[in-house]
Amino acid sequence: MKRAFPASSRIGDQDPLFTSGVGSKTMLQAFFKAMAFVVLCAVSLPAAAIFQNGGFESGDFTGWTTGYGVNNGLAGSQPFTSASINLGSGGSFRGAVVSAGPDLVGAPITLPHVGSRTARVNNSDTGGYANFISQTDVITNADRDAGDQKLHVRFDYAVVLENPGHDPDEQPFFFIRVRDVTAGTTLYEDFSFAGQTGTQFQLLANTDYSYLNWKGADVVVPDTSVGHSIEVYLLASDCSPSAHLGYAYLDGFGSQVVTPPPSTGPAAPAPMLDEMALIGLGLLLLGAAVVSMRRA
Repeated sequence: MKRAFPASSRIGDQDPLFTSGVGSKTMLQAFFKAMAFVVLCAVSLPAAAIFQNGGFESGDFTGWTTGYGVNNGLAGSQPFTSASINLGSGGSFRGAVVSAGPDLVGAPITLPHVGSRTARVNNSDTGGYANFISQTDVITNADRDAGDQKLHVRFDYAVVLENPGHDPDEQPFFFIRVRDVTAGTTLYEDFSFAGQTGTQFQLLANTDYSYLNWKGADVVVPDTSVGHSIEVYLLASDCSPSAHLGYAYLDGFGSQVVTPPPSTGPAAPAPMLDEMALIGLGLLLLGAAVVSMRRA
């Protein structure tokens, strides 16, 4: 026989999570529903990042500076650095934000990489042109990874370079760099020309094209750089004699690891939610459920 509470009794007079009966069952159901909603929120939030439109989900280069020039050949001798880049006036910007593959020359690079858009810098046309994109933004404590409490700038890039066998200073090349503009220091740099030994480039079978499949960069920024302006810069160039191509892709910016979706499934924005925010959201929703049931 069920116990009937007197009219003056309230559910709030007892702890429903530890009392047997209908009230306890209802509260547990409310709890699990609240936690399910938390999980749903966690997987539906877009990835946060230091750079505006870092996933290029706007479908264009909003937030980014684009530029171009003519490759006059790399200056100096190997190893080449940013100081070796020698651009003249002329050319045009041929980059694009792509929403589907295949790659322009058939390299096995999944497009888009993360979310529904990926940036491409330069294209498969030739002419000796170099294209670049860059963006500068301020790094804050919001860019800390909750796992190690360090400041991170993470992103992925891929590259395609044609190898005509020119001298190294005349070859197609790419260059990417992350630097602390405020401090004047370089935090990350990668520079490769077509045919360079010791790189991770692979040869596309039966062609003169080599490609670097998606490579993840994890740049740990010193704590002393909080409030500093951080710049990311990517350049891809044809050969200086002008008849052979070079282009690159960029995607997946985030202060935490941004994982691309399975290549066989639909592309979706990568989820990212700070662990403390997740816990706080769960407690908030649980508290709201308890209050609602007590009022009922």
